[in-house]
Parts: sequence; structure tokens; C-alpha cells
Amino acid sequence: MPNLHWGARRRILGSLSAAVIVSGLALVPASPATASTYTYARPATWAYTDSSTPDTPYVNPEPDAPVGAWRDPAGDRHVSRSYFAYDLRPFLGNRIISATFVARETEVNDCNPPRAWELWSTDPITPATSWSNPPRELVKVAEIGGRACPGLYIEADLTDAVQDAVAQGRSTLTLELRVRGRQEVNVHFGRRIRHDPGISIHANAVPGTPTQLRLDYQTCAGPEPQFITTTTPALSALLTDPEGSDTAYATFAIWPVDRPQDRIELPESWAGYTPTWAWAWVPAGLLANGGSYAFAVRSRDDYDFSAWSPECRFTVDTQRPDRPPVVTSTDYPDDGSYHGGPGIPGDFTFSADGVSDVVGFRYGAADAPTRFVAADTMGGSVTVQFTPTYPGPTTLYVASVDRAGNSSDQVRYSFRVRDTAPSIEDANPDAWLGDPHTLIFRPNMPDTVTYTYQIDDGPEQTIAAGPDGSAQVAVVPAAQGTMVSVYSTTAGGLRSGVNSIYLWVSTAPVIESADFPLDGRPGMPVGSPGSFTLKPHMHGVVEYVYQFNRYQEDEQPPQAVPAGPDGSATVEFTATRAGYNTLLVFSRTADGYVSDETEVAFYPASIAPRVSSTQYPAGQSGGGPGIEGTFVFQPVAANVVEYTYQFGDEPQQTVPAGSDGTASIRWTPQEYPEAWGGWVTLQVRSRSANGLVSDRAYYGFRVNALEPTVVSDIYQWPNGGRVGQTGRFTFTARLPASVEFVYFFDSEPAQVVSVGADGTATISWTPQTPYTHFLTVRSRTATGLQSGPAFVPIRVYP
Repeated sequence: MPNLHWGARRRILGSLSAAVIVSGLALVPASPATASTYTYARPATWAYTDSSTPDTPYVNPEPDAPVGAWRDPAGDRHVSRSYFAYDLRPFLGNRIISATFVARETEVNDCNPPRAWELWSTDPITPATSWSNPPRELVKVAEIGGRACPGLYIEADLTDAVQDAVAQGRSTLTLELRVRGRQEVNVHFGRRIRHDPGISIHANAVPGTPTQLRLDYQTCAGPEPQFITTTTPALSALLTDPEGSDTAYATFAIWPVDRPQDRIELPESWAGYTPTWAWAWVPAGLLANGGSYAFAVRSRDDYDFSAWSPECRFTVDTQRPDRPPVVTSTDYPDDGSYHGGPGIPGDFTFSADGVSDVVGFRYGAADAPTRFVAADTMGGSVTVQFTPTYPGPTTLYVASVDRAGNSSDQVRYSFRVRDTAPSIEDANPDAWLGDPHTLIFRPNMPDTVTYTYQIDDGPEQTIAAGPDGSAQVAVVPAAQGTMVSVYSTTAGGLRSGVNSIYLWVSTAPVIESADFPLDGRPGMPVGSPGSFTLKPHMHGVVEYVYQFNRYQEDEQPPQAVPAGPDGSATVEFTATRAGYNTLLVFSRTADGYVSDETEVAFYPASIAPRVSSTQYPAGQSGGGPGIEGTFVFQPVAANVVEYTYQFGDEPQQTVPAGSDGTASIRWTPQEYPEAWGGWVTLQVRSRSANGLVSDRAYYGFRVNALEPTVVSDIYQWPNGGRVGQTGRFTFTARLPASVEFVYFFDSEPAQVVSVGADGTATISWTPQTPYTHFLTVRSRTATGLQSGPAFVPIRVYP
């Protein structure tokens, strides 16, 4: 065993706080209860003697017990002593904490003389107990005095007497109550008590010896040492008490097996109320790998200690197996080929690969295997049967486990499982609702003789395979769809994996159109009529409900059209806009059954006019505020007679087309559209002589801002000046006919400066605060036309 320096650790342990022990639900009870018992024992037998009838026994008589001298109705004097026998058997083996004699006085001959009683322990009462044959007095245990008349309840301390009797193992304590000395014959000292005086006994049973010792949550195996994987194990034991629920404290002792003299007791802690589990955690540094140890535990209540429990021996082994196991299989070899199949078991052999203390293996198909199997011998091997549940690549995870429970690294054994499930072909997948689907089963295992199939949750049905190994069944799917599952069986009784097919019946109508292709290609132009043909996909269709452009701006209301003799119908449509359009259709039978919906998208061709401009080209910047531009509209539709157009949010206007269908307009922006960054959208539609209105043409362009240029002698970005340093800013107008500049710094009020003959103006500015400021400048004409803004950042240093 390695040198543990146990003595040094013992000294260290002595200074450890009891916090290293955790017991029950709390470390220290707020107010520990005690289950020691208070018992009021009454006499099992009592007797008195009478000097006037010295040979007559009076055992268990009815009247109260006489003590001392008394006179009978005839005036004759009697002298009596009373004896009381108490059963001590319930208290044998217990600690007697206290005992008090309690008697009730019922009669006093004379209240003047004080009480003069003596209480003696004696030999037992016999049937012949009498004045002339009294129990032998053993020892005086108490004297009782006082003048109360009568005293009602009289008490005397009997703790020593009861403790001595229990310690001697006596099952009975007999007490004699008499008047002392010569006063015994004096009638004035005579008294009587109830015949059943009691002894109030406070006793405590010794706690039971702890049982069910556990080591790291495992029951101790007995005298043979068990192995654990940690140097800080949890120790536990069950504490009980003969008196039931009693406060319990636990002390765990631990020592090296070969050096019992180095026994250490861990700090005592409160464990709860019996029955209860006591726990202790061995502190770090006390145990070492390879060491063999033992521990025991005892309990105590508030008065007594139990005996020490039998010891539990263990050996610490924190060393994991240094090599993973070796896995082999002839049924499912790791050779890259497919073998077996789902549901077909195979043998796998796990070998410890020379690690001598391996006792078993943990394995499973998950990355954290939980199934354990013991090796045939320590350091040996074992063969297990494992059944794959699905086809394809499969991995078995295996780890060796030594006798302490340490696991090795996992080995991943990969193999391929052949797909044995039969194939399923639906010979008529487009069958209508109510029509059967012919399913063809083909084998994926040699020598297949039967197929067993199940429709939804119905009973399994078995059919024989044909000469080519295949089989056919007809299945009529339910309206909500039907699941069909099948597996095959060979002549040798080997079952295949399971394959399934979901038969879903679509009742949605079929939509066709030669005018509006449904593959994304453009269809008939806007304004030109076209048609759609609606065809049934279920029996008994009598009408169709259709709707164009559902949930769109130009949504049309649903309409119904009757089906013709062949179940089909035709609907007409003239597009009012190009691009994305939709048609939704469902069919209905005479009895009201509604089919699934079909919705298709189609794209009518655009007849929007073409728009062009030299001054304001599409998608580019041009012109500027006050600069006129010409826009030319050219037709796409035939016989165009006019155009309707609109610039941004301006009112809509109309211009007639020339004889060639073209038109041109002039437009001058009256301001820079600052909110849109200068961008303007022109919308144009054409109208033909027959009233056909085209879809919109969207023509976007950007108006130049023609903002002034700004230069500064000091504050030309990224250069800057300092607080209080005056700089000059020169503005140069770009907007023709500008007469003034409107400018402001940051959020200050706007100021105006006139444009000089050279088209410029210069201002001065002195910053009062540091960091970044902004100058905004616009130029303005005499008519109020204003350029776009120039934004100038200014850097000011502290």
C-alpha cells in the first residue's frame, strides 16, 4: 500500500469543519427533539400487613393502603406497612434518566405531627406476605416528610433505586412504605394512600446499531472488499432507534485495513430523526489509488451511543482500463459490405484485449451505451447477440468496465446492414377517389415465400409470393389517405425489414390553358381574352367553383360554372394587369362532396407603354430643380389614343396620342424631392380606341440636387480648427439664376446671404464648442426655386 501519511491526514481531518458531512436535510437541527420515554408505572401487585392479625396476608385488597398506626371502629389499635411491586422489564437495557415515586394521600389521623415516612426496597411480595412474614428490607431509598393534611400527591426521588435495579437486571422493584422508628406505633402518625402509587420513569433506549452500510451508493458486499473509482466516496448507513422517531447523530470511522491503529473518526453530524440515512463524504487527500480501507459507523441520540456497525471494506481504483475492447463479428463484419438485415440478430464478441481487471462491457447503438454484460472471466471476453433495427450504416459503441466500475475509451464498431424490406410499386398512383391502387411487392431477400401487409391500423394479412417472388394487392385508399406497410418472410422463417407507402388521393381538379401557360412563360397580353379548361379528378363532378386573384388587390369574387357531360368546364379571363395572377378552383359532386383545391399562377403579357427621356434617363440622375425635361410615350397595345400619367404624388394627367400612337410631355421639377433622395417615379398607362387600358409602366429617375459647393480656409474636412477660431466658408451656386444662399449651423435658425456677381458668397463662423458640427446650405432663385441641400461636416478641437 502506498504511504498515505495517514497520521498527518488525521491531524488535518481533526481541524475539518463538520460541513464535510451532509446528513438528512440540514446540517444542524433548529431544535432537536428527543424520543426518550416518560412512563408512569403503577404497581403490578401490592399488599399491606397488620400487626393485629400478624399471620394474615392482605395481597391486592380493595381499601386504600394503611401506613403506620390506626384504630378500627371498635377502637382497637393496628400497625401497618404497605408494599408495592413494579414491573421493570420494559426498562431493562435502557438508560434510566430519572424516576419519581408519586403517591396520593387520602387519610390523615392527626394533622399536627409531621409526616415521617420511609421508603425501602425489599424482596418481592409473596402470597404469604404478612406482619409476621414480611418481605425482607434491602435498602432505604427515600425519606418522606411534610405537614400537609392530607398531602394529596406526595413525591420522592427514586432515580438511584430504579437505576440500580435495572443495572442489576432485576425485573421487579418492590417498595415498602412505613412510618419510621417508634413513631410507627403512634396513632397520631398514621396515614393512608391510594393503593396504586406510581413511579414516573424517564428512560431512554440505546440507539440501534447502524445497518445497510453503503459505499458510493452501493450496498457493501460483505467481508470481501469491493472496488470504487473515487478517492472521495460517499459513505452512508441506516440509523434506527427502538423508540421510533428519535434525534440521531452519526459518526463515521475510516482506517487503512493494514493499519487499524490509524483509525480516524470523521466529525459527528446530526442525521435527522430515525429511521434516517446518515451520509458522509470522505475529504480529498485521505484516500489514495490502490489503497484498501474499511469504514464503520455508530449513532447516538441525546443520551446514548449505539454499538459500532460491522465494517465495510473497499479498495480504491481510479485507473481506467488503458485500452478499449476489441469487437469482432462474423455475422456483421466491418468489411464495407452489407450483411444481415433489420430484425436479423448477429453475434458480436467483445474482448478485454489483455486488460486484466476487466469484468464486463458496456455496449449499445447510442453514443452513451447503457447495456452491461459480464465477461466470462476477469480480463476475458463475452459474445452477445445484437439485432439491428434499421438498414444502412450502423455503429455499435463498446467500452470495457473494470471491477471498480471504471470505463475505458469507447470503441466504435461500424458495419452495414442490408435493406431487406420488400419494395412497393404503386401501379396506378393517379387513381381517383374510390378507385383501387394496385400495389406490387417485390422481394429484397432470397427465397421469399410470403408477404404480410397491414392497411392503416387494421389486421395483418398474408399473401403468397408468386413464382418470381412478387405479389400484388389492390387497396382503395380512404379520402384522408391510407398507410400500407409490408414485410416478407423466407421459407426458413426469416422476416425482412418493414417498408411502407402512403397512398394519398388528390381530388383537386386539373387546370389547363393554351392561352395562359402555367410554367411561368408570358400568356395572353393584358386586355386580350383567354380561357382555362377545368377537368375533374374524382367521379360525379357537377360544378366547379373558381376565383381569380384571391387575396390580391384586384381579387374577383368566387363564381360557379357547371360541368359538362364529360365532367369538364371552360372559364374565360381577360387580364387587367401583367405579371403574377392566380386561379383557384375546386369541384363539387351532386351530393355536396367538395374536392381539394387547386391554385395555379399565370403571367399575362404586359402592354404597358414604353417611356424615355433624354434629360431624365431611367435609373439615372439628370436635370435639376427648374430644369425642364421631355418624356416620350410609345405604345405597345394597338390603336392607342391617349395616355394617363402621374409624377410621384402630383395629380394624374392625360395626354392624347398622335396618329402613330406616340405622345410626349414636358415636366419641370419645382423642387428637389429631398424626402426621396431626389428619386421620382412616373406611372403611365395607355388607352386604346376600343377602351382597352394597359397595365402601368413604372419609369424611375433621379433629379439632380444642384446643391452649392462649399469650401473653407480652416474647416475644410477632414481638417479642422479649435474652439474660438474663426473660419471662412465660401458658397458657390450651381442652380441657375440663384440670388441668395440659405444656410444654418447645426440646429440654429436659418440665415440668408446674397449671391455675388461671381455666383459666390462668403461667411465667417466662430465655433463655441468642440467636436463635430454641421453646416447646411441651399441656393434659391428670385422666384423661390430652391436647390437641394449641401451637408458640410465641420471638425472642431477643444
